[in-house]
Amino acid sequence: MSEEHTTRAYFDELAAHLRSNGAPEAKVTSVVAELRDYVGESDNAPQTEFGPAAELAAQLAGHRAPGAADAPAPEPGAQRWVWTADAYVDQEMMNRFGAQGWEIERVDRLGRFISHREPRSTLRWEYRRDVVDRKDRATLTARIAPDGWEPCGHWMYLAYHKRPLAASTGPAAALDKGELPKRPRRSVYFTRKLYAGLLTFVVAAAVSGTLTWYATSDHGSGQGLSDGTYAGFACGAALGLALATRNLHRMREKFRRASRYPDDA
Repeated sequence: MSEEHTTRAYFDELAAHLRSNGAPEAKVTSVVAELRDYVGESDNAPQTEFGPAAELAAQLAGHRAPGAADAPAPEPGAQRWVWTADAYVDQEMMNRFGAQGWEIERVDRLGRFISHREPRSTLRWEYRRDVVDRKDRATLTARIAPDGWEPCGHWMYLAYHKRPLAASTGPAAALDKGELPKRPRRSVYFTRKLYAGLLTFVVAAAVSGTLTWYATSDHGSGQGLSDGTYAGFACGAALGLALATRNLHRMREKFRRASRYPDDA
């Protein structure tokens, strides 16, 4: 069987598994196209790059494949915890709490980590965070799946993955019930950097709003806005948008460089 035929068969099988897992056709087409491009650039066979198609499809769907390690729903007595952290400390906090047995199920729309911890068979968990565009999430998940990583949520341009610590350290990663620390009292972990950024935004918005109100009123000149003033506001708005976009890209790159993975240790 030729390499091209093998590659085509692999992606046909992957597409079939994705459809059986309930993925819409548009997503199936998009994911398969992205992974084909990735394989073309890597010069490796898809089976070597991503592992069995059935397991990859299950990873992309956010659950394990049949026959793989079971992933049952949390036990009735499982501890539940919802918490959040900003992107300056999220990696540190996720791995700190993962070492205490907290497994992140998902990230909600507010960026909160929905977590639980089993009271009897407690595993330690490790996490990684990547800065990635939405269209590239599937490629990232497929690339790191052979190392045991599975998606546990995303928020904006941040993608989160988890795996049991046993995947890298063995059975010793399990926690004894007597070792379980109490659930943390805090549920919000925001840094001064975040508050400083929010304060700067609020002050800038307040100053801009005050100046706009003053300029559009009859205070001072007794006249409304001149054409020149309108042009000035338009230029100022465009400059503000450009600066905001530049700062967003700089922040993305900063978080990308700050990403730390357990494998790096």
